[in-house]
Amino acid sequence: MPTLINYNRSLLSNLADSSDVRLTDTPTLLLEFGLFVAPPTNFIELISSVGWTADSRKNEQPTLQLRILQNGVLVASIRQDATDSAEGADCSSNNLSTFQAVLTNVPVGERVYQLFALNENPRHGSITVTGPVNITGKVIA
Repeated sequence: MPTLINYNRSLLSNLADSSDVRLTDTPTLLLEFGLFVAPPTNFIELISSVGWTADSRKNEQPTLQLRILQNGVLVASIRQDATDSAEGADCSSNNLSTFQAVLTNVPVGERVYQLFALNENPRHGSITVTGPVNITGKVIA
């Protein structure tokens, strides 16, 4: 039966509308934490949630990209377009992106996990991380 070996998390906020991080097309570090990985046959579950608002421009939506790095190497990512704007109008939308990544047989040792965010299409509108913002990691063997 699988056993929980280690757990850690990083938290900016559990509340909506509690932060104000404006994103550009350059990756912005949101959160970081460490996990000790052992034994060599394992899997790691990473779960992240990011609340964000988008100001869209006339039927063009900005795209949020979230990236998880393990010791500086990309191991998971997602892309999410903002909610569609009204026909021919500028508008704001509230969004929540949640995703899970599973890594298998990660080498034994200390690992650093970082959650980055960026706006892939700033010309289509702005993105602001507003909360909640969190990431958790579990080592299971």
